[in-house]
Amino acid sequence: MTRHLLFSFVALITAASGQTVAFQSETHIAVANLADAKPKARKLVEGADPSISPDGTKIAYTKSDAEGNRRIAIYDLATGKSNLVKGIEGQNEFGAIWSSDGKKLLFNHFAESDWSLASVSATGGGFQIVIDKGVRQAAGFAQIPGTSDWLCHDLEGFYLAKVDDSGAANLTDLPKDKPIEGLSMPAHLSISPDGKTALFDKSVDEETKPDDEGPPSAVFQIEIATGKITRVTPKGLHADGPSWLPGGKEFLFGSFDGKTQTETVHRMAIEPGSKPVQVLKKARNPSVASSEPVLTK
Repeated sequence: MTRHLLFSFVALITAASGQTVAFQSETHIAVANLADAKPKARKLVEGADPSISPDGTKIAYTKSDAEGNRRIAIYDLATGKSNLVKGIEGQNEFGAIWSSDGKKLLFNHFAESDWSLASVSATGGGFQIVIDKGVRQAAGFAQIPGTSDWLCHDLEGFYLAKVDDSGAANLTDLPKDKPIEGLSMPAHLSISPDGKTALFDKSVDEETKPDDEGPPSAVFQIEIATGKITRVTPKGLHADGPSWLPGGKEFLFGSFDGKTQTETVHRMAIEPGSKPVQVLKKARNPSVASSEPVLTK
């Protein structure tokens, strides 16, 4: 069996036998199988900001070069090949997120002197500015399944961006009593499978300790219809980068220990009173497919 065929075979077996999670391990994009008793990381390629496709077959990520340029690339788990996404104007973009149908990518795009939210076809081409610079900031964004709405936040509050075929977005604010403190950029939002809530992280300044390098983060849940926000991760644990698991009962998140300088990924049920369980070491920014592919020979 050739190396290429062996790699493809292993990748397909991994996807077929359990839930594949993509994440960042030090300077690399990596994957692991959550069905394993002790999931082990398999490093794939150097990069950051992993986002696995809804069918679990590809990973969009940020690829940097020696000149400091940042580009959007896609790694194919079946072939082991990585390619830059063609047709994106400029050379400074990061944080690509898949549309719920897997056909488009939305990402942070730097043009002239400010950041915009842009989109491109996952196969290349069709580059468009979705929310132009100066109109509204999109520090975090994710699509609500079954709709053309993307949930976004601008560091002060959440809003819906309805993206039509022209690529332009119509914006509607979610209800809120006051600006939401602690939101940051970049931020990862994760929409629940039923499309009713989203997980996000924000800093909690009141829990900062004297030896902390900065305020810790916690994972919160927001009801999209009402704007109601509830904390879901416990105090005393730095938590960020949440990603729902299929079924909407559990999620993954990253954690950082300032004393040991270690990064880990935890798994936790959404029910009140649940306790997180560590599943991966030297890992951050987990991304889980909304559904695993049905694979055949």
